[in-house]
Amino acid sequence: MKRLLLLTPLAFALVPPAPAAAAPTVKRTMTCPVGGESFDYQQPVSSAALGMRPDGKPYGTGAAPAPLPECPGNGLVLYKDYTADEAKTLTPLVASDDYQALRKTDTQYYRAYWLMRQMGVGPEDYLWALLQASWQAEGTPELRARYLAELAEASAKVPPNPADMDWIGMEGRAINALRELGRFDEAAARLAKVPLAKLDVPVPEGPGATAQAVTDAKVKHGWLTFFEQLKAAIARKDSSIEPFDMIPRNVALDYCIDRAATLAEDQRAFCTKEQAAVEEARTARAKAQEEMKALSRSRDASGR
Repeated sequence: MKRLLLLTPLAFALVPPAPAAAAPTVKRTMTCPVGGESFDYQQPVSSAALGMRPDGKPYGTGAAPAPLPECPGNGLVLYKDYTADEAKTLTPLVASDDYQALRKTDTQYYRAYWLMRQMGVGPEDYLWALLQASWQAEGTPELRARYLAELAEASAKVPPNPADMDWIGMEGRAINALRELGRFDEAAARLAKVPLAKLDVPVPEGPGATAQAVTDAKVKHGWLTFFEQLKAAIARKDSSIEPFDMIPRNVALDYCIDRAATLAEDQRAFCTKEQAAVEEARTARAKAQEEMKALSRSRDASGR
């Protein structure tokens, strides 16, 4: 489960998201490390993130998060390749009433989070699993809210480490979780403790500037912008999953076109302010559709 927290939230802000499509998969035959059961897993083919929501969920093709391999019999989720010693530790955990009860009520990634906590895995990994569990629970608002609350609580117990961009990234996601839950005072108080000044660093230039130093500085600037946008959303008491000023601009413009009848007041204000850009996007979309129709007619006429 690759962690994306180190990616600046704005890294792909100007890249247009691809249309939704089923992610291609490759079949893998796997053996469950507990019980030895054989099963097939349809492994999604990786694709690049095309921008992110404030909660870290990437835009682009395919499902996010990708389904984990799961043993059909005992329900063990394979969040990694377990060693023989880990499999021994997992055996009683997976057989426990607690874990089997989670199969009925919770997502794969929450079960991965639960196993990680039991296995002594560090917060840099178990919090990432819990964050992805919140994405996986989008269709069940009560469950998503519980996961977001647990993310905020569990991450608050991790000792602050402002020099670690993983900590900075997870703190941003946790504060955003409080915002989504409508706990604006708590979110504002927690954001006030993030040392934003340490993110406002110059981007190295000149012959002595290494690629890594430039990347590190740009990542910090990306998170600084994220926190500034998050502060504004908290101040206006915006609890939406996708505040229009915190998602890729072209995604927001598409929503102005496709969701005009259901937009909230803040979203309508954004669309009004960006009316010229919305009309440009609408015109470009219509032109692309006409070009596709013309191409289709040409193929039909040629018999191809």
